[in-house]
Formats: sequence, C-alpha cells, structure tokens
Amino acid sequence: MTHPFNFRRTLTRGLFAAAAVCCLPASAWAQEWPTRPVKIVIGLAAGSAGDTVARSMAPHLEALWKQPVIVENRPGANMVIATEYVARATDNHTLILGTLSSLLPKYTTKNLRFDPVTDLVPIYRVINYQLVIATNAKTAQKAKTLKEVAALSEANPLFLSGTGRTSIFNLAMALVNQTVNVKYSEIDYGSVPAMNLALMRNDTQLMVNTPGSIKGQLDSGELVALAVINAERYPNLPNVPSLREVGGYTGFIPTSWAGFFGPKGLPTPIVDRIGRDVLTVLSDAEFKKQLETRVTGTVLRSSPAEFAREYQEEARVWQRLFNTLNLKPE
Repeated sequence: MTHPFNFRRTLTRGLFAAAAVCCLPASAWAQEWPTRPVKIVIGLAAGSAGDTVARSMAPHLEALWKQPVIVENRPGANMVIATEYVARATDNHTLILGTLSSLLPKYTTKNLRFDPVTDLVPIYRVINYQLVIATNAKTAQKAKTLKEVAALSEANPLFLSGTGRTSIFNLAMALVNQTVNVKYSEIDYGSVPAMNLALMRNDTQLMVNTPGSIKGQLDSGELVALAVINAERYPNLPNVPSLREVGGYTGFIPTSWAGFFGPKGLPTPIVDRIGRDVLTVLSDAEFKKQLETRVTGTVLRSSPAEFAREYQEEARVWQRLFNTLNLKPE
C-alpha cells in the first residue's frame, strides 16, 4: 500500500509536471514558429503599394524564419474577400498586410460575415502612405488647380476613378469634397492599375492615389498632382500644394496605411515574435529608405500593443465620421 505522504508527494510532482507541459507550448511556439511556409495575403492586385511592401519584405522575413514566405493576392470586394479569408484562418501561418480598407467595411457593408475589429489581431503598423489628388494632362489643360477643377465641374461633371466606396481613395475624396465641392460621379475598378489606366485614358478625370503608384506618369506629365492630402507639403513633392493651401481645408485628414494582422486566436507569443521580426527588417536603414522611396510613404516603428491601440482609436474616429456623414451600410 502506498503511504499517504508518498502519494501526496507523487501527486504534487505530477501536477507540477503537468503545469510545466501546459506552459511549454506557449514559449516554444515562438521559438519553433514557423514550422511551415508563411502566407501573406494581399487584398489588392499585383503592382499596388501594399503588394510592393509585402514582396519587398518577404525575402528578409524568409531569412529570419527559415521558411518560404508566400505573397498571395486576393483582390476584390474592397478587401473583404482577403480579410475574411485571413480572419477565418486557423493554421497560425496566415497573415494579411491589411490597410484602412480592411477596417472600413465594418461601417459600410451590410451582413458582413466577420468583424474587422474583433476578428483580427493587429501585429505591426508598417507604413503610412502619402496620398495625392491627381488628374490627367487633358483635364489639366483646362484646369490647373483643384479650385479650377471644381469650377470646371460645374458645367462639365467629372468622373472619379475609385476602387469602391469603402476604399481609402473614394472616402478621402468624399471627405475632402465637403470643402472643395467638385461635381463628380464615381466609377469603381477592380484594381489600382485599372483605376490608374482609366484616368490616363481620360475615362475619368480625377483620382486619389499614392504618388508611388503613379510616379512614372507624374514624372512624364501624363498625370498631374493637384494637391497632397496632408496639412503640409510632402518633401518629395515640393511643388504640389497641401490640402490646406488649395482649399483652406480644416477637417479630418485621412491617412492610408498598411500593417500586418493575424486572425483572432493567433497565440500571443507568435504575435510578439512576428512583431519583433518585422521591426528587425524595418530597422535596416538602407531597406527602410528603399521602401519609403518605392511606395512614397513613411516606415513606422510599431508593436502589437501600439498598433492595437491605434487601430481601436481609428475605428472610433471613422465610426463617428460615418455617423456625421450619415453614410449607412449598403
């Protein structure tokens, strides 16, 4: 018969051992992860700024993770398709390089089958993009400033290239237009390159985009930047006036950004590991400069906790704005 003391001692040791086993996976996950290829999903077509960011970072992350990093484009439905796909992933190896367009469907789309705020885990806010309002050379011959474009639109209603009502491009113009008062109708395209091409063909006459996406056309004069969506001029576009200069705009200035998210339930040690590794990649001064130049933006220093706070606050800001604008989900 086992002595009661020995039994209690054996039981105690067993409980300590079980506790240790339960605690091991959480710390081991971060050390052993990834155990298979990592997928970075992009809700935009190839050639977009987000696609460029992901594909630029992928080789550097592969070097740290010792696993292939696959960038997969799943464009469509204003990033809803890509975002829902990642929100439902359960393999701990599927991420999304999301944007503001990942968040906005929460307030603009009826019967959304996921919640971008609660079903995604913010990991790292990578970059803030620059935004410009642009026209084409043909329109610029008639109107060289945003005010002149507004005057032109009184007699000749214009068309705006967009990627959907919940995209940052469409919403930024809608917000700005509360002051600028350009008469336009939206024509939405399935990708940023298609949106750009429509403006170049004069199928549309206005567009909001990142200057990096249209740098070649801006340099050649095929497209013309009318204003930057910022309180001050951008150093790399010193001749393009700020939004405050062209129209005395004093409202909320929207920011376009890109950041890594995982699905709800992604273990915290893995989230922290990814955050640290992304920081490592972006801390390389040469790579940071190259990336900022390629996509015309500002690379950020971030963390999961900091990005989560920013994401929650931005969700509240946009919710208030949609209420103010009386924009209802459709």
